[in-house]
Amino acid sequence: IQIDGIERIPRQRPLLLAVNHPNALIDALLVGWVLPRRVLITAKATLFRNPLAGWLLRRVGVVPLHRASDGASGARPLNPARNRETFHAVTDALGRRGVVLIFPEGKSHDEPALAPLKTGAARMALDAVEHPSARELAVVPVGLVFERKDAPRSRVLVQVGEPIFVDEWRNATDCPTPDALTREIDTRLRAVTLNYATTDDAARAVRLAAVIAALFDEVPPIGAVGRGLSVETGIARRIDELATRLPTADATLRVRADSLAR
Repeated sequence: IQIDGIERIPRQRPLLLAVNHPNALIDALLVGWVLPRRVLITAKATLFRNPLAGWLLRRVGVVPLHRASDGASGARPLNPARNRETFHAVTDALGRRGVVLIFPEGKSHDEPALAPLKTGAARMALDAVEHPSARELAVVPVGLVFERKDAPRSRVLVQVGEPIFVDEWRNATDCPTPDALTREIDTRLRAVTLNYATTDDAARAVRLAAVIAALFDEVPPIGAVGRGLSVETGIARRIDELATRLPTADATLRVRADSLAR
């Protein structure tokens, strides 16, 4: 596990961590292990339907978050107060200058890019800063990149992005709405994750980044720990930027890039 940007995490402020969600329960465990502060975790309410699991989750500080997709059938409208208890718990934790983790995508998935973010994180943040004790709230994007999330002992990169100081953002923004803050969170979270149009594009960029990293890396001494995943992740992002120019490039160049990736 490699941690990049841990110095960006404010030490004293209340924090709302906005984390991508590629690997189910492993994601919360990773962030909780990395962060040097106790974390309150939000989790989908369906996990609490099992009485034993619900009791255990509450004991370790997890609070249920009701998603629209967890609601009743179309014959019964969603209760607008379904998350009132969760919002109170989050606001209370932030008011005590605590740390709350939320997955703004609202689900764990295998897609090669971030899913559209829900507005829950933004609404929690804007609600919290109305309280004087949580006025210094920062939303911190945290990106998780797995080399192979299905393989034990796989390399993982935990990358902390630039925080959003919510009260300052609100004062500097013409329209400080939940939708606007959600877009800002999305921008900063994409900066610390890998996002591709298709799984083929993702696989090609990752393979090519591994080749380039190996070509320019010094030979490590015997027994040394291998290079961190941040090197290949950084190269993959550069490849993604350059790939946007390839449609106008010479066809031979595109063929060579694809061949090298394979």
